[in-house]
Amino acid sequence: MWKVTIKGLLAHKGRMVLTAVAVLLGVAFMSGVQVLGDTLNQTFNSLFADINKGTDGYVRREATVEVFGQKVRGRVDESLLPIVRQVDGVAEAQGNVQGYASVIGSNGKPINDGQGSPNMGMAWDPSPTLSPWRLTEGRAPAQAGEIVIDKRSADVGKLTLGTKATVLTKDAPGQFTIVGIARFGTADSPAGASVAIFTLPEAQRLVAQPGQLDGIAVVAGPGVSQEQVTANIAKALPAGTEALTGKALTKENQSDIQKSLAFFNTFLLVFAAIALFVGSFIIYNTFSIIVAQRGKEMALLRAIGASRGQVLRSILLEAAVVGLIAGAVGLVTGIALSIGLKSALSAFGIDLPSGSIVVTSGTVITSFVVGVGITLASAFFPARKASRVPPVAAMRDVAVDSSGTSRVRLVIGVVVAVLGAAALVGGLSRGEISYVGLGVLLTFVGLAVLGPLIARPLSKLIGRPVARLRGVTGQLARNNAARNPKRTASTASALMIGLGLVAFIVIFGASAKASVGQIVDENFKGDFVVRASSGGGPPGQGGVSPKLTAQLNQTPEVEVATGIRFNFMKVDGGATQVLGVDPVTVTPLFDIGIVGGKVSDLDTEQIAVSKQRMEDKGWKLGDTVPVEFADTGAKTFTIAAVYTADQLAGPYVIGHAAYDANFADVYDFQVYVARKAGGSDADAKAAITKVVSAYPGAQVEDRAEFKQAQADQINQFLGLITVMLAFAVIISFFGIWNTLALSIIERKRELGVLRAVGMTRAQVRASIRWESVIIALQGTALGLVVGVFFSWAVVRALKSQGFTVYSLPLVQLLFIAVFAALAAVAMSVFPARRAARQDVLLAIATE
Repeated sequence: MWKVTIKGLLAHKGRMVLTAVAVLLGVAFMSGVQVLGDTLNQTFNSLFADINKGTDGYVRREATVEVFGQKVRGRVDESLLPIVRQVDGVAEAQGNVQGYASVIGSNGKPINDGQGSPNMGMAWDPSPTLSPWRLTEGRAPAQAGEIVIDKRSADVGKLTLGTKATVLTKDAPGQFTIVGIARFGTADSPAGASVAIFTLPEAQRLVAQPGQLDGIAVVAGPGVSQEQVTANIAKALPAGTEALTGKALTKENQSDIQKSLAFFNTFLLVFAAIALFVGSFIIYNTFSIIVAQRGKEMALLRAIGASRGQVLRSILLEAAVVGLIAGAVGLVTGIALSIGLKSALSAFGIDLPSGSIVVTSGTVITSFVVGVGITLASAFFPARKASRVPPVAAMRDVAVDSSGTSRVRLVIGVVVAVLGAAALVGGLSRGEISYVGLGVLLTFVGLAVLGPLIARPLSKLIGRPVARLRGVTGQLARNNAARNPKRTASTASALMIGLGLVAFIVIFGASAKASVGQIVDENFKGDFVVRASSGGGPPGQGGVSPKLTAQLNQTPEVEVATGIRFNFMKVDGGATQVLGVDPVTVTPLFDIGIVGGKVSDLDTEQIAVSKQRMEDKGWKLGDTVPVEFADTGAKTFTIAAVYTADQLAGPYVIGHAAYDANFADVYDFQVYVARKAGGSDADAKAAITKVVSAYPGAQVEDRAEFKQAQADQINQFLGLITVMLAFAVIISFFGIWNTLALSIIERKRELGVLRAVGMTRAQVRASIRWESVIIALQGTALGLVVGVFFSWAVVRALKSQGFTVYSLPLVQLLFIAVFAALAAVAMSVFPARRAARQDVLLAIATE
């Protein structure tokens, strides 16, 4: 049987290639994601190893708040530095600070826009042992007004030694003389970051706090281990601070970045899994066709003594060989694809650091395991069915597909669909998005199971206009699509999943944009918004200096301007979002639905809480809320106001006085402005733009422009998701091509007879094309129905999160349907040409 299998593969190389391509694409996507993730991990691991290479010990504040798996720490007092220097075993100790600073290029724009690699400001470390920076030109900063920048920023921003550069910090924009250009070890910058390096006092003033340090790096004396010097330091530290070894610091930094990248990798792997899931339908369908075509061959093997097990193993062996080939080629393709993925992410504003391509043994093993596993799993049921057909039955000329009337399939499909409906209803009633997602997944599976039962009537329904318009060719196309409902359903199901998810993304995006627009219209009473450039760093770091808001409030054309601040604090043991607002200026500009108390009462110890959060916690107006900040520790706030617009303001709001008292880094991430009554929008915008021009990267937008900017951000994210889903859609369309190409082999005699009785080559091609269109439209119709249903359920479940509008973009959905039909025609070209070119006599004589 081994020889028979190998000879069969070699005799049908084209069939083997057709079988392998579907799973190959899925494996390529998956391995590409893994290679990209491993490359990023290695890049950051090397980065942190370089940063901490000369550090034997490190002193810092103990963490109190954890945000998205990252520990946020306050700073330590500078007076601790001489204490650490006097500890036994300490040869050298240097304080460091780090925060947000954005270097502006010669074109007047930030080097980094904050959506990918960060903007950083730090102090120059004079120790060659502790500092990873190496000057390539110039000298270190020696006084206020001088900076060193990384070589990448110098190259990208076209900034040269001795020139002045604008740098944005928590203070007003400043002009600094570039006295040095440095490389970070052997790299032009740390992971693509733009870095401005100041003197320590200047860095403390501009990006941190005067008299405060982020930490103290220590070099141990000769013969003193990292563990010993750290233990000695720990004895001298005050409560609330800690010491750890340089090795532990490096390991922690590497672990933190891996946690951050884990979400990114999982995000991409989800789409790889979708592509593989779609590919499994194609593989299943392919082996079903192949097994049906080889019915006589299987019967002959059984007749001459091959057992059912041998037939089963023969087909599975063929599947394993195909899987190995798909795994190998998919791995190689995935390595190239990882570069394409990085470029695609960069095109959507996610700029990732570069590094040498890393291919781990885990990626290689996974590629082969998934390639072989998916192929074997998809081929198992067709193989088992083939092994159970009696030799005499298998030798019949015509195989009848009875899947369209299967009672077992009907029962299973209905049960799965009912379970999906129950999960969906339960999720909607409880507002649980996880249950809604489970319900939709079960709905997908239920439709896939019921596919053959609805494929025949749906094919006839969709094919009716084709039969009327195209006559005999249209009728043949309609009958061929309905003849084998399992084959048609499997092909259409793959397309249903891909296009269903695309339709969901399109509708979800339209609903998100409509909801954001409604929130702006209902809650924002101002005229303009100043959007600051993101810092691309920790929460609360990045934006514009609050001095901009003060300047706008002094502008004659402005009635009032208010800055909004954003960060995280700990409530009931978990980190949660908090907004900082000016109690005086926020009320004229925003209506957040106050239902108790007054926002104007917010002082250093008062807090406003959303009504939903109040109900969840069982609080009432006047109750106290224990909170904890990374910088100032535990505090107690009194509930002074209750509001309903939590989709706008989040769960908690505090005043600027409380925010500034508890967060060391203060930035406005957005500034909202109302013009003077009686003035024109044009004059007001011109005046505001003149003030904002001193803050490069900040943008002035009127209400319509602001809503469009929010829509553009949503489009950017959803566009990325759509690109990720493209692989699943490509695989599903390839499934149509694959199905038609293999079915033509099966229908060779039928096509020969049609040609013999007068059917032209053009008519053969037309019938194949229209069959492809009918299958594609069936998958598209089901996909659109599922996409509409899925999006409606998700939007309903997310109502409390601000999704208040459900919007159906009919033009875009129509475009999807037309695109599917045109793509189906394209996929049918090669199979149709092959069918039309067959020799009539040889086709009729085919046994």
